[in-house]
Amino acid sequence: MTCLALDDALWALAALALDTKSLKGIWLRAPLGPVLQDWLHGLHALKSDVIKIPSNIDTERLVGGLDLAMTLQLARPVQLQGLLAQSSGQILVCPMAERLPQATAAILTQALDTGRVHAHFGHESTTTHFGLVAIDESLPQETSLSAGLAEQLAIWLDLTTINPKDTASDETLDMLERVMKKMHQPAHTHSEAIAQVALPDPVLHDICELAMGFGIESLRAAGYAARLASVLAVLRGDDQVCADDLGRAARLVLTPRAKCMPSLQEPLCADQPPATPPPPPESNEPTPPQEQAEDNDNAPANASGADASPVEDPAIDSPEPSAPTAPSNTDVQALETRILESALATLPLGLLNQLTQGQSLAKKSAGGRSGQVQKSTQKGRPLPAMKGLPQNGKRLNVLATLRHAAPRQKIRDKGLASRAPESLLTPHGPPRLHIRSEDFHVQRFAQKSESCIIFCIDASGSAALERLAEAKGAVELLLKDSYARRDHICVISFRDKRAQLQLPATRSLVRAKRELQALPGGGGTPLASALELALETSLQARQRGMTPTVVVLSDGRANVTLEGQGSRPIAKAQSLWWAKQCRAKALHAIWLDTSARPDPQGLDIARAMGANYVPLPLANSQRMASTVKTLQERQP
Repeated sequence: MTCLALDDALWALAALALDTKSLKGIWLRAPLGPVLQDWLHGLHALKSDVIKIPSNIDTERLVGGLDLAMTLQLARPVQLQGLLAQSSGQILVCPMAERLPQATAAILTQALDTGRVHAHFGHESTTTHFGLVAIDESLPQETSLSAGLAEQLAIWLDLTTINPKDTASDETLDMLERVMKKMHQPAHTHSEAIAQVALPDPVLHDICELAMGFGIESLRAAGYAARLASVLAVLRGDDQVCADDLGRAARLVLTPRAKCMPSLQEPLCADQPPATPPPPPESNEPTPPQEQAEDNDNAPANASGADASPVEDPAIDSPEPSAPTAPSNTDVQALETRILESALATLPLGLLNQLTQGQSLAKKSAGGRSGQVQKSTQKGRPLPAMKGLPQNGKRLNVLATLRHAAPRQKIRDKGLASRAPESLLTPHGPPRLHIRSEDFHVQRFAQKSESCIIFCIDASGSAALERLAEAKGAVELLLKDSYARRDHICVISFRDKRAQLQLPATRSLVRAKRELQALPGGGGTPLASALELALETSLQARQRGMTPTVVVLSDGRANVTLEGQGSRPIAKAQSLWWAKQCRAKALHAIWLDTSARPDPQGLDIARAMGANYVPLPLANSQRMASTVKTLQERQP
């Protein structure tokens, strides 16, 4: 059976092959499978110069740099051209693009935006215009493609809704045959054909209005949609843009970028022609010009005194300037409605409600619940070398040092020969290689720090047993994935007069179960003591290279002071003071309010702590664990 989403995917493929320079690329969201493989086979059939690049490509290989061997051999700088400069006019395919390092994504974004690529070593820049197909294989809860890089790509395509058994329409297959014949023509021929496509101003205005209705703030998206509509018209073999071209361009460019749901009623009722009379109260549709001419004799009787103007002549059909204004406005409104309906035709299930709630289709989680990225000099993922002396445990990067020193050897040879005494010179002249302190580069590494979730459990009162049971279940659920996420679990219980470190940081599920089984309950609520101990434990975790997150499970009704005395006002004031200390240390915290009715005291302390406040009057283990995971994903 035919599939509209498959047709759009093939039209997008042909459009990128025909106009690589202007459309720049496709953000392709698709898992590895037969649908993706068939789409890539179609790309190779249209473009023979498709280059595949890995997501972990080296920066120097990407942008170019210094050819160290030739530089040392010739005693002069020899530049090595990078992949981006070599691929001008071609299409790059990057699988697993969601794993692109930030530095690589920034290089690709700059090259697509400016059309120039700067070499890694030196000030040389090269003009380049390439297309990029960024294949995003991430799951909904995982890190997605860089937002800056995705913004540069005109087409956002989702192949997850396509069934491998779906087939394309006959029109699409005929279009692909025509495009294969056109690809043998020079590139400037395609650009001239696209430039000759007529795109009237009302159509451009309509595209911009639709983009504004979807909540798209960037003007680049509307420009991409207009350009794609022109390319689609050329693919059909026409020099006029039709409604189907605009609808397909909206589905491929505007709909995936949408942040809200546009209204169908507001555009139809907003822009009425200033010179035309208002419609009758019983009809919401504007009166066509023909009906105005036929019913002109009855107009003064049904209209007010202001409407019966002596300037109007019933014998003249269309002399006034307002007559052509009304049909053109109606046509634009009708065209906008058709484009909007066509753009929403291929929305997957659930996305319409997501748009109605104001959530973006392209928004994904911040990816990864592992710890923050830390710079290291000993271990981790290698980073580009940095200037510096090899001291305080830093390792010398020999290759980067030689790269910096090699282009300067000829100047240094002349300088040394002119001022060095004869005793320092060899029979064959000065030394071949001169290394100075300014050439030294040290190696850097990046590694993910381990995360530490610190649970502060309120074990006071009659509901202590329920909270402890919920906390035990949540800890067990979180510990199941602790090895993959490098998480440690720490439990602090507070009851009676003081808070206690019930379970130090551990990843052992057996130890956690054993320690939590004997956790007692009852007594007062020493909340200030718990916040003090949580802050101390978090600072110790930071010193050990971990990223701490404090999860407070309490109703916030403190009634025991730091001295172990019963006083609600003093206990609350001390709790607020320690909460502010946690915020001053930039401590990431989550407050789970488990009271039957959320109490303002817990909210006040959570705000003073800078914590994410989540009321959970009917908490359970699964809900607590999922809440902690969700809020951890949002952690910057």
